Amino acid sequence: MPGSNKSIWINSKSILLFINSTTRWDTIKKCVKTNLRGSSQTRWSAKHVAVKALLNNLPEVVESLEEFKQTSHAPEAKYEAGSLLNAIKNFKFKLNLTILANILREINRVNTEIQKKDIILSRSVSLMDGLMKTLQKMRENSIEYWIEEAKEVAK
Repeated sequence: MPGSNKSIWINSKSILLFINSTTRWDTIKKCVKTNLRGSSQTRWSAKHVAVKALLNNLPEVVESLEEFKQTSHAPEAKYEAGSLLNAIKNFKFKLNLTILANILREINRVNTEIQKKDIILSRSVSLMDGLMKTLQKMRENSIEYWIEEAKEVAK
């Protein structure tokens, strides 16, 4: 895959849809100016980058999938592209992606600070307490709040 510090989070099976064909890979590169990568199972920062990239590139991902669905000769690829398209176009997907992106942003912010060489224990504890309070405030937000955020993504 071309070098880039941007990535799009997508499950491993979905990545294979793109990388198993040079034609499909060319299509996705033309539409989406980022790399497709699976999200890390362990690194919070990788999860944050991947989810943020997907959220910021949804229209391009949809465009690529629509093109795959129309032009692919492989029935499996058409089916996979259609399934992914249906999932991405679903408002619940956008709602969950929006919530997840917000949570991961806050975790990543604290994670980055805690990993600094000159961090002291009391600062780490303070950052973690602040993160817990921030996540609790997010949890207390009404569903209407998150729906409004997701509506912006859906536009």
